[in-house]
Amino acid sequence: MISVVDVKILLVDASLEVMNIKRTLESLGYEVPSVVSTGEEAIEKVFDIKPDIVFMDLDLNGDMDGIEVVSKIKEMDIPIIFQTNQLNDPKAKQAMEIKPYGFLIKPYGKIELQSTLEMALYKIRAENELRWNENRLKTGMDMADMVYWEYDTDKDLFTFDDQFFALYGTSADEMGGNTMSAQEYVERFVDPSAYKLMKKELKKTFEADDPNFSSTTRHWITRADGEKRYIVVRFKILNDKNGKKIGTMGVNQDITEQKKAKDALRESEEKYRTLVESAKDPISLYDVNGIFLMANKAGSVSMGMEPAELVGHSLREVFPPEIADKQIKLIRKVFSTEEGLELEMPVIHGNQTLWFSTSLQPVYGHDNIVNKVQVISRDITDLKETQIKLEQALDEKDLLMKEIHHRVKNNLMIISSLLNLQSSYIEDEDARDVFRESQNRAKSMAMIHERLYQSTDLKNIDFGDYIQKLTTDLYRTMVSDPERIKLYIDADDVKIDINTVVPLGLIVNELVTNSMKHAFSNNESGFIKVELHNKNDKIVLRVSDNGVGFPEDIDYKNTGSLGLQLVNSLTNQIQGEIKLEKGPGTIFTITFEETV
Repeated sequence: MISVVDVKILLVDASLEVMNIKRTLESLGYEVPSVVSTGEEAIEKVFDIKPDIVFMDLDLNGDMDGIEVVSKIKEMDIPIIFQTNQLNDPKAKQAMEIKPYGFLIKPYGKIELQSTLEMALYKIRAENELRWNENRLKTGMDMADMVYWEYDTDKDLFTFDDQFFALYGTSADEMGGNTMSAQEYVERFVDPSAYKLMKKELKKTFEADDPNFSSTTRHWITRADGEKRYIVVRFKILNDKNGKKIGTMGVNQDITEQKKAKDALRESEEKYRTLVESAKDPISLYDVNGIFLMANKAGSVSMGMEPAELVGHSLREVFPPEIADKQIKLIRKVFSTEEGLELEMPVIHGNQTLWFSTSLQPVYGHDNIVNKVQVISRDITDLKETQIKLEQALDEKDLLMKEIHHRVKNNLMIISSLLNLQSSYIEDEDARDVFRESQNRAKSMAMIHERLYQSTDLKNIDFGDYIQKLTTDLYRTMVSDPERIKLYIDADDVKIDINTVVPLGLIVNELVTNSMKHAFSNNESGFIKVELHNKNDKIVLRVSDNGVGFPEDIDYKNTGSLGLQLVNSLTNQIQGEIKLEKGPGTIFTITFEETV
């Protein structure tokens, strides 16, 4: 809004009373920063101080009059108030055609001057407000991709605003101006698919008796560049000041993206509905209270009703209370967590237990909030019964395998006992040692089968614990003086498969037996150490002693010793590598990878 104190007036006057006019303007509260007497000075000051109003006499000093000055500064769009001595002067008539904001005939008084200025200010405020509203409306229409048009019935002429041509992919210059006939508009831009629709809507408009009649329609257009767009057209009757119908006015808005989104949504919904209806599995939609919102044919038939009959009914009306309450609890859980659930549910049907694999998934509304839950159930009774039978068969197989390992273990212990009994009848010490070694091998394998019998997972047998027991038993059997020979065990909790544990157990038996038998044959003191570790995805077994050392003249990979032959053969069986480190003492290292 403009107030008096904010108004700068450029006074352009060559008369003697110019200073009196200046003082009067200032007494009324206006600012008069400059007074000039020629047209040239006026033009210079206009561009310099940019006044709010130019108060100008038609007759000026110099070569230019007031009308010529206005023609030079018209692009500045500054309000002009003219004053003159003669109303009948031809210049006065020219000035009136310019449509100034005020016109004063000298001489005039202070009240006339004040009222003329106030009227000018009122007009300025009204124009500014109108301009602001128009800009605001234009901005809103631009943001909404809307264009304005009017149609004159008598002239058969459309008049479009500038934005119309941007929407239609062309320009006013290319179209020869902002107007065109109805036929020209239709032929240039309207898609043929919309001809009948437009004809119908226009007929309704022209036949309507209601002066406030309005209509909304949607149709395709073809832009000048060939692209098709979808628009919504809102129009109403245009009347003259006497209420006579003279045409229509309206706005067009590009809603192509909304149309595509809606079509895609509709297509998606149709595909979903087709998929749901054709599904053999029961599919239902529920609200938070377990009320049916939708059910497919498979779902409704399973409950003895038609799909339409289920809608609006509660789960409590269809299922027993304990089943319905459980399902409603699950539905509400999905609503609260916004996370789906997958579960298997037994349902008692008469004397039979039916099993269903049930999926509960949240369904979101337009506000991105869960507004329903989709439940898909599949009858897996046959599969479940097969699974139960298979689990029973596996349990029976496990029991059978345990029984086999138990019996093998018992048989091996019997063999060990027989060898022990037989050795008592042998007088030759070397022969007795052979029997004793065979007895230890049988006991070693018996211990393994005892582990297998006790284990619940034949793919992951704790071999570290087995080493502890095996080597301790061998130590107690073969070492008569524990103070002279010490046994150290450093075994990690290494899990080994059944296919590896048997040969590896025999390897440990042979290497430990070899150290206990030969490393301290002359009553020397020392130690035997057994290590088992998992390093860099490989399993390392090390059996070492600080005894007399391995004989230099014996090739451990090519020897007549049954024990070493077994160690080499069994190491190859588990696809491992064996390494011997000699003196002081002996170190055997077995390295292998455990494959699943």
